[in-house]
Amino acid sequence: MIGTFKRFWQDETGPELVEWALVTIILVVATLVLYAAVGRTIGTVLCAIKCWVAKVRDGGNITTLTSRTICDTSTYQCEAGEDAG
Repeated sequence: MIGTFKRFWQDETGPELVEWALVTIILVVATLVLYAAVGRTIGTVLCAIKCWVAKVRDGGNITTLTSRTICDTSTYQCEAGEDAG
């Protein structure tokens, strides 16, 4: 019984598992914080790219377009007349 207790006390698999669980939790929290901080900006950029590509595909002129004039940031859809198909 003392031998079993000694082996249990020296076994480091449990603490290693806890360490990996903590690292995973920290990475998940950091990812969520980063997404919350820049998520809307990334969405706006992707929406603008989608609308610009649609405009070029349809033969439109994109020289005067900006992300503010082409993309509705509340719905991430192309504004009227700028349909992305």
